[in-house]
Amino acid sequence: MRERSALRYTPAGVEALDLRLEHQSEQGVAGRLQRVELELQAVAFAELARRLQQARPGQTLQLAGFLLPTRRGARSLKLNITEWIEEP
Repeated sequence: MRERSALRYTPAGVEALDLRLEHQSEQGVAGRLQRVELELQAVAFAELARRLQQARPGQTLQLAGFLLPTRRGARSLKLNITEWIEEP
């Protein structure tokens, strides 16, 4: 995780946390490894938002979720985090 904003509330009163994530990996493409590095906007809601608020900037996280437009009609995407996979 690169940075996070303060916990906020949606108009429906649900806690939300906006994050900026940094991803680095090597992916197999056509039999070769390709390095992938990117920054991505993300958001988490409710209990997950409260839990992620405790994460430290720079901490390595394994997250799952889905991509959605940053706003209606936008071409840029953000990750809607649905799961924080904590390793033992």
